[in-house]
Amino acid sequence: MTTETDRSAFEHELRAALTHLYDPAALRDSRLMALLGLETRADAIVALRRLLLDTIESLRPGDDVPAQSRSWRYYYILYGRFTEQLTQFEVGNDLGLSVRQLRRQEKRALAVLTDAIWTRYKVASAEPASAQGPLALGREDELAWSQAAFSRESVEVDALIRSALNTAEPMLQSSPVALEYEPSEELPKLALQLVPARQALLNILTVALDWMNEGQLVVRAEHQPGDRHVSVSVTGYGALASTTAEMGAERLSVARELLSFSGGSLHHDADSVGEQVCQFRLTLPTDVRISVLAIDDNPDTLQLLQRYTADTRYRLLAESDPARSLALAEETMPDIILLDVLLQDMDGWELLGRFRAHPQLGDKPVIVCTILPQRDLALSLGAAGFLSKPLSQRGLLSVLDAQVDRLHG
Repeated sequence: MTTETDRSAFEHELRAALTHLYDPAALRDSRLMALLGLETRADAIVALRRLLLDTIESLRPGDDVPAQSRSWRYYYILYGRFTEQLTQFEVGNDLGLSVRQLRRQEKRALAVLTDAIWTRYKVASAEPASAQGPLALGREDELAWSQAAFSRESVEVDALIRSALNTAEPMLQSSPVALEYEPSEELPKLALQLVPARQALLNILTVALDWMNEGQLVVRAEHQPGDRHVSVSVTGYGALASTTAEMGAERLSVARELLSFSGGSLHHDADSVGEQVCQFRLTLPTDVRISVLAIDDNPDTLQLLQRYTADTRYRLLAESDPARSLALAEETMPDIILLDVLLQDMDGWELLGRFRAHPQLGDKPVIVCTILPQRDLALSLGAAGFLSKPLSQRGLLSVLDAQVDRLHG
Protein backbone atom coordinates (compact mmCIF):
# COMPACT_ATOMS: atom_id res chain seq x y z
CA MET A 1 0.00 0.00 0.00
CA THR A 2 1.09 3.54 -0.58
CA THR A 3 1.75 5.85 2.33
CA GLU A 4 -1.40 7.85 1.49
CA THR A 5 -3.48 4.66 1.48
CA ASP A 6 -1.90 3.65 4.77
CA ARG A 7 -2.76 7.02 6.23
CA SER A 8 -6.35 6.77 4.98
CA ALA A 9 -6.73 3.36 6.63
CA PHE A 10 -5.18 4.74 9.80
CA GLU A 11 -7.66 7.62 9.86
CA HIS A 12 -10.53 5.14 9.45
CA GLU A 13 -9.28 3.10 12.43
CA LEU A 14 -8.78 6.29 14.42
CA ARG A 15 -12.39 7.41 13.89
CA ALA A 16 -13.67 3.99 14.93
CA ALA A 17 -11.63 4.07 18.14
CA LEU A 18 -12.72 7.63 18.94
CA THR A 19 -16.37 6.75 18.38
CA HIS A 20 -16.07 3.93 20.93
CA LEU A 21 -13.57 5.68 23.19
CA TYR A 22 -15.21 4.53 26.43
CA ASP A 23 -16.05 1.00 25.28
CA PRO A 24 -13.23 -1.26 26.55
CA ALA A 25 -14.18 -4.15 24.24
CA ALA A 26 -14.05 -1.96 21.13
CA LEU A 27 -10.70 -0.43 22.10
CA ARG A 28 -9.22 -3.83 22.86
CA ASP A 29 -10.11 -5.01 19.33
CA SER A 30 -8.94 -1.82 17.61
CA ARG A 31 -6.19 -2.17 14.99
CA LEU A 32 -4.63 0.94 16.51
CA MET A 33 -3.28 -1.32 19.25
CA ALA A 34 -0.86 -2.92 16.78
CA LEU A 35 -0.28 0.22 14.71
CA LEU A 36 0.78 2.16 17.81
CA GLY A 37 2.70 -0.72 19.41
CA LEU A 38 0.38 -1.04 22.41
CA GLU A 39 -1.00 -4.56 21.97
CA THR A 40 1.50 -6.24 24.35
CA ARG A 41 0.95 -3.81 27.22
CA ALA A 42 -1.09 -4.92 30.24
CA ASP A 43 -2.66 -1.46 30.34
CA ALA A 44 -3.28 -1.34 26.58
CA ILE A 45 -6.91 -0.15 26.76
CA VAL A 46 -6.14 2.66 29.19
CA ALA A 47 -2.97 3.59 27.28
CA LEU A 48 -4.80 3.88 23.95
CA ARG A 49 -7.62 5.94 25.46
CA ARG A 50 -5.14 8.23 27.20
CA LEU A 51 -3.08 8.64 24.03
CA LEU A 52 -6.13 9.76 22.05
CA LEU A 53 -7.42 12.09 24.78
CA ASP A 54 -4.00 13.62 25.34
CA THR A 55 -3.52 14.23 21.62
CA ILE A 56 -6.90 15.97 21.37
CA GLU A 57 -5.95 18.14 24.35
CA SER A 58 -2.57 18.93 22.75
CA LEU A 59 -4.49 20.60 19.90
CA ARG A 60 -6.05 23.13 22.26
CA PRO A 61 -4.88 26.58 21.03
CA GLY A 62 -3.20 29.08 23.31
CA ASP A 63 -5.12 31.89 24.96
CA ASP A 64 -3.65 34.35 22.46
CA VAL A 65 -5.36 32.60 19.53
CA PRO A 66 -8.62 34.33 18.47
CA ALA A 67 -11.73 32.50 19.66
CA GLN A 68 -13.18 32.35 16.14
CA SER A 69 -10.07 30.79 14.63
CA ARG A 70 -10.14 27.52 12.73
CA SER A 71 -7.86 25.85 15.30
CA TRP A 72 -10.30 26.59 18.14
CA ARG A 73 -13.18 25.33 15.99
CA TYR A 74 -11.40 22.05 15.29
CA TYR A 75 -10.51 21.62 18.96
CA TYR A 76 -14.09 22.21 20.09
CA ILE A 77 -15.36 19.70 17.54
CA LEU A 78 -12.89 16.99 18.55
CA TYR A 79 -13.42 17.61 22.26
CA GLY A 80 -17.21 17.61 21.99
CA ARG A 81 -17.58 14.70 19.61
CA PHE A 82 -15.05 12.34 21.11
CA THR A 83 -13.91 13.41 24.58
CA GLU A 84 -17.49 14.17 25.66
CA GLN A 85 -19.12 11.78 23.14
CA LEU A 86 -21.77 14.31 22.09
CA THR A 87 -23.83 13.82 18.96
CA GLN A 88 -23.20 15.80 15.79
CA PHE A 89 -26.48 17.61 16.37
CA GLU A 90 -25.42 18.64 19.91
CA VAL A 91 -21.97 19.87 18.86
CA GLY A 92 -23.34 21.61 15.80
CA ASN A 93 -25.96 23.34 17.91
CA ASP A 94 -23.28 24.55 20.35
CA LEU A 95 -21.18 25.94 17.49
CA GLY A 96 -24.04 27.34 15.43
CA LEU A 97 -23.53 24.85 12.59
CA SER A 98 -25.93 22.63 10.71
CA VAL A 99 -25.27 18.89 10.89
CA ARG A 100 -24.08 18.99 7.27
CA GLN A 101 -21.65 21.83 8.03
CA LEU A 102 -20.41 20.05 11.15
CA ARG A 103 -19.76 16.84 9.24
CA ARG A 104 -17.51 18.68 6.78
CA GLN A 105 -15.59 20.44 9.55
CA GLU A 106 -15.42 17.28 11.67
CA LYS A 107 -13.72 15.51 8.73
CA ARG A 108 -11.13 18.29 8.58
CA ALA A 109 -10.63 18.25 12.36
CA LEU A 110 -10.14 14.50 12.28
CA ALA A 111 -7.52 14.93 9.54
CA VAL A 112 -5.65 17.37 11.80
CA LEU A 113 -5.79 14.87 14.67
CA THR A 114 -4.64 12.07 12.38
CA ASP A 115 -1.66 14.15 11.28
CA ALA A 116 -0.75 14.86 14.90
CA ILE A 117 -0.75 11.17 15.86
CA TRP A 118 0.79 10.07 12.53
CA THR A 119 3.70 12.46 13.01
CA ARG A 120 4.16 12.07 16.75
CA TYR A 121 4.19 8.27 16.73
CA LYS A 122 5.77 7.88 13.28
CA VAL A 123 3.19 5.35 12.12
CA ALA A 124 4.19 5.80 8.48
CA SER A 125 7.68 4.50 9.21
CA ALA A 126 6.28 1.65 11.31
CA GLU A 127 8.01 2.94 14.41
CA PRO A 128 5.74 1.85 17.29
CA ALA A 129 4.65 4.04 20.14
CA SER A 130 6.73 1.87 22.45
CA ALA A 131 9.81 3.35 20.77
CA GLN A 132 8.82 6.70 22.21
CA GLY A 133 9.24 5.26 25.71
CA PRO A 134 6.57 3.82 28.02
CA LEU A 135 3.65 5.97 29.11
CA ALA A 136 3.74 6.25 32.88
CA LEU A 137 0.58 5.15 34.66
CA GLY A 138 -0.83 7.10 37.57
CA ARG A 139 -3.24 5.71 40.16
CA GLU A 140 -6.29 6.93 38.25
CA ASP A 141 -5.09 5.15 35.11
CA GLU A 142 -4.49 1.90 36.99
CA LEU A 143 -7.95 2.08 38.57
CA ALA A 144 -9.54 2.85 35.21
CA TRP A 145 -7.82 -0.19 33.74
CA SER A 146 -9.03 -2.35 36.64
CA GLN A 147 -12.60 -1.13 36.21
CA ALA A 148 -12.52 -2.02 32.51
CA ALA A 149 -10.87 -5.40 33.08
CA PHE A 150 -13.60 -7.03 35.19
CA SER A 151 -17.27 -7.76 34.59
CA ARG A 152 -19.87 -8.03 37.33
CA GLU A 153 -20.79 -11.49 38.51
CA SER A 154 -23.13 -13.12 40.99
CA VAL A 155 -21.36 -13.52 44.35
CA GLU A 156 -22.35 -15.10 47.69
CA VAL A 157 -21.86 -12.66 50.58
CA ASP A 158 -20.30 -15.34 52.78
CA ALA A 159 -17.88 -16.41 50.01
CA LEU A 160 -16.72 -12.80 49.54
CA ILE A 161 -16.12 -12.26 53.27
CA ARG A 162 -14.42 -15.61 53.87
CA SER A 163 -12.13 -15.11 50.89
CA ALA A 164 -10.91 -11.80 52.28
CA LEU A 165 -10.56 -13.21 55.81
CA ASN A 166 -8.53 -16.18 54.54
CA THR A 167 -6.06 -13.85 52.84
CA ALA A 168 -5.83 -11.68 55.96
CA GLU A 169 -5.34 -14.73 58.23
CA PRO A 170 -1.57 -14.19 58.80
CA MET A 171 -2.21 -10.61 59.95
CA LEU A 172 -5.07 -11.77 62.17
CA GLN A 173 -2.92 -14.44 63.82
CA SER A 174 -0.14 -11.99 64.65
CA SER A 175 -2.54 -9.29 65.87
CA PRO A 176 -3.71 -8.78 69.46
CA VAL A 177 -7.19 -8.21 68.02
CA ALA A 178 -9.61 -11.16 68.05
CA LEU A 179 -11.95 -11.72 65.10
CA GLU A 180 -15.62 -12.62 65.28
CA TYR A 181 -17.56 -13.49 62.13
CA GLU A 182 -20.92 -15.20 62.09
CA PRO A 183 -22.38 -15.71 58.61
CA SER A 184 -25.97 -14.55 58.24
CA GLU A 185 -28.56 -16.83 56.70
CA GLU A 186 -30.70 -16.16 53.64
CA LEU A 187 -28.77 -13.20 52.34
CA PRO A 188 -29.32 -12.39 48.65
CA LYS A 189 -26.43 -12.75 46.25
CA LEU A 190 -24.41 -9.69 45.28
CA ALA A 191 -23.74 -8.30 41.79
CA LEU A 192 -20.06 -7.32 41.96
CA GLN A 193 -16.81 -7.00 40.14
CA LEU A 194 -15.51 -9.68 42.48
CA VAL A 195 -11.74 -9.02 42.38
CA PRO A 196 -11.97 -5.24 43.04
CA ALA A 197 -14.63 -5.77 45.76
CA ARG A 198 -12.50 -8.40 47.49
CA GLN A 199 -9.47 -6.11 47.45
CA ALA A 200 -11.59 -3.28 48.88
CA LEU A 201 -12.69 -5.50 51.79
CA LEU A 202 -9.07 -6.54 52.37
CA ASN A 203 -8.04 -2.88 52.50
CA ILE A 204 -10.70 -2.21 55.13
CA LEU A 205 -9.76 -5.24 57.25
CA THR A 206 -6.06 -4.32 57.26
CA VAL A 207 -6.81 -0.69 58.12
CA ALA A 208 -9.04 -1.81 61.03
CA LEU A 209 -6.29 -4.10 62.33
CA ASP A 210 -3.73 -1.28 62.09
CA TRP A 211 -6.03 1.12 63.92
CA MET A 212 -6.63 -1.12 66.95
CA ASN A 213 -4.17 -1.75 69.76
CA GLU A 214 -6.32 -4.49 71.26
CA GLY A 215 -9.87 -5.72 71.41
CA GLN A 216 -12.24 -7.46 69.04
CA LEU A 217 -13.10 -7.01 65.37
CA VAL A 218 -16.64 -8.05 64.47
CA VAL A 219 -17.72 -8.66 60.87
CA ARG A 220 -21.45 -8.75 60.12
CA ALA A 221 -23.62 -8.80 57.00
CA GLU A 222 -27.25 -7.63 57.02
CA HIS A 223 -30.04 -7.18 54.53
CA GLN A 224 -33.42 -5.54 54.95
CA PRO A 225 -36.34 -7.01 52.93
CA GLY A 226 -36.93 -5.01 49.79
CA ASP A 227 -33.53 -3.30 49.94
CA ARG A 228 -31.34 -3.52 46.84
CA HIS A 229 -28.16 -3.53 48.93
CA VAL A 230 -26.46 -5.68 51.54
CA SER A 231 -24.64 -3.92 54.38
CA VAL A 232 -21.33 -5.43 55.54
CA SER A 233 -19.95 -3.91 58.74
CA VAL A 234 -16.44 -4.23 60.20
CA THR A 235 -16.67 -2.95 63.78
CA GLY A 236 -13.87 -2.59 66.31
CA TYR A 237 -14.39 -2.89 70.08
CA GLY A 238 -11.49 -2.10 72.40
CA ALA A 239 -8.70 0.49 72.16
CA LEU A 240 -7.63 2.55 69.16
CA ALA A 241 -4.05 3.49 68.34
CA SER A 242 -3.26 7.16 68.94
CA THR A 243 -2.28 7.83 65.30
CA THR A 244 -5.29 6.46 63.43
CA ALA A 245 -5.81 9.74 61.56
CA GLU A 246 -2.47 9.18 59.83
CA MET A 247 -2.94 5.49 59.09
CA GLY A 248 -4.74 3.85 56.20
CA ALA A 249 -6.11 6.95 54.44
CA GLU A 250 -4.85 5.85 51.03
CA ARG A 251 -6.12 2.29 51.46
CA LEU A 252 -9.57 3.59 52.38
CA SER A 253 -9.58 5.96 49.41
CA VAL A 254 -8.70 3.12 47.03
CA ALA A 255 -11.32 0.88 48.68
CA ARG A 256 -14.01 3.48 47.96
CA GLU A 257 -13.00 3.66 44.32
CA LEU A 258 -12.88 -0.13 43.96
CA LEU A 259 -16.36 -0.47 45.47
CA SER A 260 -17.70 2.24 43.18
CA PHE A 261 -16.93 -0.02 40.19
CA SER A 262 -19.92 -2.14 41.26
CA GLY A 263 -22.11 0.70 42.54
CA GLY A 264 -21.08 0.11 46.15
CA SER A 265 -19.93 2.58 48.80
CA LEU A 266 -17.93 2.84 52.03
CA HIS A 267 -18.54 4.86 55.20
CA HIS A 268 -16.45 4.81 58.35
CA ASP A 269 -16.91 6.22 61.84
CA ALA A 270 -13.94 6.53 64.21
CA ASP A 271 -15.89 8.13 67.07
CA SER A 272 -16.24 5.97 70.16
CA VAL A 273 -19.78 4.80 70.97
CA GLY A 274 -19.75 2.81 74.18
CA GLU A 275 -17.30 -0.04 73.64
CA GLN A 276 -17.33 0.52 69.86
CA VAL A 277 -14.27 2.48 68.76
CA CYS A 278 -14.56 2.33 64.99
CA GLN A 279 -16.89 1.03 62.32
CA PHE A 280 -16.62 0.58 58.56
CA ARG A 281 -19.81 -0.03 56.59
CA LEU A 282 -19.79 -1.36 53.04
CA THR A 283 -22.95 -1.02 50.99
CA LEU A 284 -22.99 -3.64 48.22
CA PRO A 285 -25.61 -4.07 45.46
CA THR A 286 -27.72 -7.22 45.44
CA ASP A 287 -27.93 -9.48 42.42
CA VAL A 288 -31.37 -8.41 41.22
CA ARG A 289 -32.46 -10.41 38.19
CA ILE A 290 -32.76 -8.14 35.17
CA SER A 291 -34.97 -9.16 32.25
CA VAL A 292 -33.70 -8.35 28.76
CA LEU A 293 -35.85 -8.71 25.64
CA ALA A 294 -33.63 -9.35 22.59
CA ILE A 295 -35.26 -8.75 19.19
CA ASP A 296 -33.22 -10.18 16.32
CA ASP A 297 -34.30 -12.35 13.39
CA ASN A 298 -30.91 -14.08 13.23
CA PRO A 299 -31.12 -17.25 15.36
CA ASP A 300 -27.32 -17.43 15.65
CA THR A 301 -27.26 -13.97 17.24
CA LEU A 302 -29.98 -14.95 19.72
CA GLN A 303 -28.04 -18.10 20.65
CA LEU A 304 -24.91 -15.99 21.15
CA LEU A 305 -26.81 -13.59 23.42
CA GLN A 306 -28.16 -16.55 25.42
CA ARG A 307 -24.62 -17.84 25.89
CA TYR A 308 -23.24 -14.43 26.83
CA THR A 309 -25.92 -13.83 29.49
CA ALA A 310 -25.90 -17.37 30.96
CA ASP A 311 -24.86 -17.42 34.64
CA THR A 312 -25.21 -13.64 34.90
CA ARG A 313 -27.87 -11.50 36.53
CA TYR A 314 -29.54 -11.05 33.13
CA ARG A 315 -32.51 -13.21 32.09
CA LEU A 316 -32.77 -13.11 28.31
CA LEU A 317 -36.08 -13.29 26.46
CA ALA A 318 -35.47 -13.94 22.76
CA GLU A 319 -37.82 -12.94 19.95
CA SER A 320 -37.06 -13.45 16.26
CA ASP A 321 -40.32 -12.02 14.88
CA PRO A 322 -40.39 -8.21 15.16
CA ALA A 323 -44.15 -8.21 14.59
CA ARG A 324 -44.63 -10.15 17.83
CA SER A 325 -42.06 -8.25 19.84
CA LEU A 326 -44.29 -5.37 20.92
CA ALA A 327 -46.94 -7.73 22.30
CA LEU A 328 -44.27 -9.78 24.08
CA ALA A 329 -42.81 -6.63 25.62
CA GLU A 330 -46.28 -5.58 26.82
CA GLU A 331 -46.76 -9.02 28.39
CA THR A 332 -43.35 -9.36 30.06
CA MET A 333 -42.43 -5.71 30.71
CA PRO A 334 -38.65 -6.29 30.36
CA ASP A 335 -36.19 -4.05 32.17
CA ILE A 336 -34.08 -3.53 29.01
CA ILE A 337 -34.70 -4.09 25.28
CA LEU A 338 -31.97 -5.10 22.79
CA LEU A 339 -33.04 -4.23 19.25
CA ASP A 340 -31.52 -5.13 15.89
CA VAL A 341 -32.11 -2.78 12.94
CA LEU A 342 -31.87 -5.05 9.88
CA LEU A 343 -35.11 -6.94 10.56
CA GLN A 344 -37.29 -8.73 8.06
CA ASP A 345 -40.77 -7.28 7.41
CA MET A 346 -40.24 -4.34 9.78
CA ASP A 347 -37.54 -1.66 9.98
CA GLY A 348 -35.79 -1.57 13.34
CA TRP A 349 -35.94 2.22 13.41
CA GLU A 350 -39.72 2.05 13.05
CA LEU A 351 -39.92 -0.46 15.89
CA LEU A 352 -37.73 1.79 18.06
CA GLY A 353 -40.21 4.61 17.46
CA ARG A 354 -43.10 2.38 18.50
CA PHE A 355 -41.37 1.49 21.76
CA ARG A 356 -40.58 5.12 22.47
CA ALA A 357 -44.21 6.17 21.86
CA HIS A 358 -45.76 3.30 23.84
CA PRO A 359 -47.51 4.48 27.05
CA GLN A 360 -46.21 1.56 29.17
CA LEU A 361 -42.91 0.84 27.41
CA GLY A 362 -41.77 4.36 26.58
CA ASP A 363 -39.46 4.60 29.58
CA LYS A 364 -37.81 1.21 29.01
CA PRO A 365 -34.20 1.64 27.82
CA VAL A 366 -33.70 0.37 24.27
CA ILE A 367 -30.18 -0.55 23.16
CA VAL A 368 -29.76 -0.62 19.41
CA CYS A 369 -27.54 -3.57 18.46
CA THR A 370 -26.57 -3.58 14.79
CA ILE A 371 -23.81 -3.90 12.24
CA LEU A 372 -24.78 -0.49 10.84
CA PRO A 373 -22.48 2.40 11.91
CA GLN A 374 -25.41 4.55 13.05
CA ARG A 375 -24.74 5.36 16.70
CA ASP A 376 -25.71 9.03 16.33
CA LEU A 377 -28.95 8.18 14.54
CA ALA A 378 -29.87 5.60 17.18
CA LEU A 379 -29.35 8.04 20.06
CA SER A 380 -31.18 10.83 18.26
CA LEU A 381 -34.19 8.52 17.81
CA GLY A 382 -34.35 7.81 21.54
CA ALA A 383 -32.13 4.76 22.03
CA ALA A 384 -30.53 4.58 25.47
CA GLY A 385 -27.41 2.86 24.17
CA PHE A 386 -25.70 1.46 21.10
CA LEU A 387 -23.79 -1.77 20.44
CA SER A 388 -21.86 -2.52 17.27
CA LYS A 389 -21.83 -6.04 15.87
CA PRO A 390 -19.96 -8.33 16.03
CA LEU A 391 -20.57 -8.51 19.76
CA SER A 392 -18.25 -9.40 22.61
CA GLN A 393 -19.53 -10.64 25.94
CA ARG A 394 -17.68 -7.96 27.87
CA GLY A 395 -19.02 -5.21 25.62
CA LEU A 396 -22.59 -6.51 25.96
CA LEU A 397 -22.45 -6.85 29.76
CA SER A 398 -20.79 -3.45 30.12
CA VAL A 399 -23.62 -1.72 28.21
CA LEU A 400 -26.27 -3.66 30.16
CA ASP A 401 -24.58 -2.83 33.49
CA ALA A 402 -24.58 0.86 32.58
CA GLN A 403 -28.33 0.77 31.98
CA VAL A 404 -28.97 -1.01 35.29
CA ASP A 405 -26.94 1.63 37.12
CA ARG A 406 -29.13 4.32 35.57
CA LEU A 407 -32.34 2.43 36.35
CA HIS A 408 -31.43 1.95 40.01
CA GLY A 409 -29.73 5.33 40.50
